Amino acid sequence: MSIDLDPRIGLAAAVAGRAPDTALAARLDQVDPTSLTGEDLAAYVRARWALHNRAEALLLAGLRELGTAQDGHTGRLASSDEFSGDEVAGVLGCSRTAASRRLDLADDLFSRLPALGAALWSGRLDEPKVRAISEGVRDLSTDHAREAVEVVLSEAAGLPVMALRERVGEVALDLDPEWAERRRRRAEGRGRVELVANASGTATLTFADAPAPEGIASMARAEALAARLRTAGVLTPINQLRLQVGMRLLNGSTAGMTDDEVVARLTAEYHATATPTDDDPDSGPDDTGPDGGPDDSGPDDSGPDGGPHDSGPDDTGPDDTGPGGGPGADGPDGAGLPAGDPEMPAPRSPGAQGALDLPDLPDPAGRPDPVGEPEPRDGRLRHGTTEVRLRLTTALGLDQHPGTVPGYGAVTAAVARDLIAARHHGEWRIVLVDADGHLQHVLLARARPAGPLARGRAPGATRTGAIVELQVPTTLLAALNPDDHPRWALLLRELQARVADRAHTGDLGRPPDADSGPDQWRRRRPGAEADRWTRARDRHCVVPWCRRAAHRAEIDHTRDHAHGGPTVTWNLGAWCTHDHRAKHHAGWTVRQPLPGWFVIRTRAGITHTTRAPTILRPLPGPRPARAPRPLPDDGWPDHRPDDEDDWRRRFAAELGGTRATRNDPPPRPPAALDPDGPPPF
Repeated sequence: MSIDLDPRIGLAAAVAGRAPDTALAARLDQVDPTSLTGEDLAAYVRARWALHNRAEALLLAGLRELGTAQDGHTGRLASSDEFSGDEVAGVLGCSRTAASRRLDLADDLFSRLPALGAALWSGRLDEPKVRAISEGVRDLSTDHAREAVEVVLSEAAGLPVMALRERVGEVALDLDPEWAERRRRRAEGRGRVELVANASGTATLTFADAPAPEGIASMARAEALAARLRTAGVLTPINQLRLQVGMRLLNGSTAGMTDDEVVARLTAEYHATATPTDDDPDSGPDDTGPDGGPDDSGPDDSGPDGGPHDSGPDDTGPDDTGPGGGPGADGPDGAGLPAGDPEMPAPRSPGAQGALDLPDLPDPAGRPDPVGEPEPRDGRLRHGTTEVRLRLTTALGLDQHPGTVPGYGAVTAAVARDLIAARHHGEWRIVLVDADGHLQHVLLARARPAGPLARGRAPGATRTGAIVELQVPTTLLAALNPDDHPRWALLLRELQARVADRAHTGDLGRPPDADSGPDQWRRRRPGAEADRWTRARDRHCVVPWCRRAAHRAEIDHTRDHAHGGPTVTWNLGAWCTHDHRAKHHAGWTVRQPLPGWFVIRTRAGITHTTRAPTILRPLPGPRPARAPRPLPDDGWPDHRPDDEDDWRRRFAAELGGTRATRNDPPPRPPAALDPDGPPPF
């Protein structure tokens, strides 16, 4: 089929919907990308990416043929074996481990997950996403793996790889919760601490197969103390700071110390050494890679005060002016840049800690900023907050759907219940959704489930940030019978009464500032309820390729407040620090035509459109496997101590040469690799 470019239309229209075949490749070879702008340039890159993905599919098909080839004829082994990696490693010049990983993926795409192979062949998905899905369902039976792939394929193209891994994990856990829980308990039974020497002279200390609640809590504590050190003026890069805190907590040098004493000691040690300077290459910007866990920093910021005695959404919450100060706020957490300092710190550098917006930023190429300077008191990061998201029905024990810890991933229902129980004192948000799973209302629960945990924090206890988000359709909440759930009865009655009251007044489904007036619009920062609503609605940074959790993002005006933009939820959005800077200083323009819907035009002239995410995403539900599901082989022996005699007999038989030999599989004819033909998967 000819795809000659009609001079009256652009490249974007000419290549739209085209298969990544040789005709498309030939057409793109005639295009000079330096002559393209805007959407045509984006279309060129997308088409090249689709061609690259098909080439990757062809390469994997060829590697599989190479791994199963036999000398002298075209017959192939039925599948790859332990020696197939040697064939590939010798041709590509890579390690046998890397070659085997590619062969495992090729086998998955050819036989076990053909729909995933077809997605790579069509160019819709790239190799990292295909691999993320393949690895995420590796432990599942074939029928369950195919069901999980069917669920996530429609979403995969629009998700970053880490978000895709989280979604695959959520779906995989939901297919067979009992099996997933057995797998988790077995792995925890093999938990261990490992110390490995690195070639650089450093060491890697690993807590392998640690229980998820303890791992999340341990990481949160290291991040919390690291954040406190930052506010005390320690300018060590944050990843190194977390490492130092973790090592000091383990090596005994801080034994018996309170958190305040630990911070005081480490701060004194830091200031006793030479303070890093701008010329020191090791004192560069904060880490720009992924943060180490579900929390970013410490507990002494402006995160939610939480607690069962919180005043709830009818009041303004812990702080009527929002979650905390910006760079103009008092105190170290809200300290901005020094007055009169004309220098711009590097992005997220120590000098910019606590500052959402960087004044005096030079304009690139003299281009005027289309939306003005960032607003000096517009939202702020919530540090030290561990967030747990779980369906209310799962918390009640009515189902076994997995929960989610943003930044960590999906967790089994049992782990999620342990996490919310340990955060009994935190801020409990009840997120009500409509029939389509979209936000309808946010309630801040006053009551808590009855149980052995005391309400609130013990006097003198260290404050920890925590958000428990319980999601439930509004109609389902109204149908629940509190008497069927004695421990939760007080909370359920409270929620049902407040929902009925809002339905009676017509407030259900309306944002908390729907009736606000000009006096509130002119405020620099949103109130606590509007802040909470915006974060619950957006779920994460609103930029399509970013998934920084909303509780760790900054609240920013779509139309700049300095240019008359009102401080209302339909003009607010959650932005991570980097994308917030890009919005103001990289020539981006942003519109929010509907609440939670964003239209972002980058400096290259590419337009990206997002919509308010679905809060309750569909899950397949538990389904029995078509065949018995043993736990996967994780490389550890499954025999118990009383199996030792049987193990010795088997080992003696192996030494005696009685091991059965494997019959060679029948050869199969090779498949033709036509680049424009049907997918080889």
